[in-house]
Amino acid sequence: MDSKVGLIIQLNGVFIITVLCLLLSRSLRLTALKYWTIAWSCLSFSLICLRLAFSYEDFGSLLLAYYYLGEYLFGFLLLAGCRSLAGNWDVKTKHELWFTPFLIVSIVLPMVTPDFNNVYSIHSMIMAGLYGASFLAVRRSAIRSFGWKVLHVALAGLTIDFALYSMIYTANIYIRFNTDFLSYNSVVDLVLQTALGFGMVIVLLEKVLLDARSAHERLEEANRRLEQLVHTDPLTAAFTRHAFYGFVKKHGDENTETSGCVGFFDIDDLKTINDRFGHNAGDHAIRLVAKAIRDLIRAEDLVYRWGGDEFFVIMISMDADMALTRMTKLESLLTGIQLEENSELIDIGVSWGFTDFSDISHLEAAINEADAAMYVRKLERKRRVRERAKFVPGITETPHGVSI
Repeated sequence: MDSKVGLIIQLNGVFIITVLCLLLSRSLRLTALKYWTIAWSCLSFSLICLRLAFSYEDFGSLLLAYYYLGEYLFGFLLLAGCRSLAGNWDVKTKHELWFTPFLIVSIVLPMVTPDFNNVYSIHSMIMAGLYGASFLAVRRSAIRSFGWKVLHVALAGLTIDFALYSMIYTANIYIRFNTDFLSYNSVVDLVLQTALGFGMVIVLLEKVLLDARSAHERLEEANRRLEQLVHTDPLTAAFTRHAFYGFVKKHGDENTETSGCVGFFDIDDLKTINDRFGHNAGDHAIRLVAKAIRDLIRAEDLVYRWGGDEFFVIMISMDADMALTRMTKLESLLTGIQLEENSELIDIGVSWGFTDFSDISHLEAAINEADAAMYVRKLERKRRVRERAKFVPGITETPHGVSI
């Protein structure tokens, strides 16, 4: 094959890869793609200059200088893209100075001899070094995908390919032998460069997919945390009203038979606790009541904070009488309580009421009935306190019961 024809074939293939990178760069904002797009543009320019150098010998030295410069820019930016892919690396001003030796070599090589073949061994050795450095940079990448493997193999092949060119052209200087097979080197380069471009495109798309998947996972995690904040009361860690309506909707959509009982709780005279000991003490009292309720119910039962000092529980497959039996220990758990740093021990009074429900659609009505039962109990507790204060000498009514 004529070397000029092979060069044109290689140029067409490289030009297609360049156009593909340009199109991708309009949609994908990746540092590696930015460097690689410029790199393939430089390689296209380099091959055009080489083709023109074969046809216009009067400008051969200048065109060959541009050819070497374009090739080294390609290798340098290829390496920059590979390093960026491995660790978000970016080219700084000090890194641009590293290109100075390549600039000098691209100017000096055409001056050494007008015969392209005599200096191609040096050029091939430099390109083999750049491909090898890119190969090592890609190996440091955390990505181990199909695209990474293609890119990895292509860079290894190009490193070996140009190292062989360097050895063959160096040997040919001292031992003349038939080099007709080198007329196919442009086709070999094109195959390896096409694999390189193919690997670049795949690894970039895989990186975008990986980033999108990671962003989606972070969004889901944030959504879970937000949902937890919405469904969980920050003071008591009990569920909120929003969580209750979600529970009702879920079981209503599933159309499952659900029965049990609900209990409604209200702290007696919480305002007096706030006025006497402060709002921090009042919050502490609310937390203690929530904990006491949670200690007496089963693990599968649900505790909701309905309002400021109001709670209700949903106890599946348990009737109200059994639940009331469990609650007999509630007052003992809240007797002789120290709130925050206050030295005085107080009793926290809680009124409650329980009602059975036979279906999830009756749940809200059952809560209202439990609320009414709780209110009746609260009035009865206050009546008993007043009666004791009236007939027992020395006993006075207090917001938390009686005192002697």
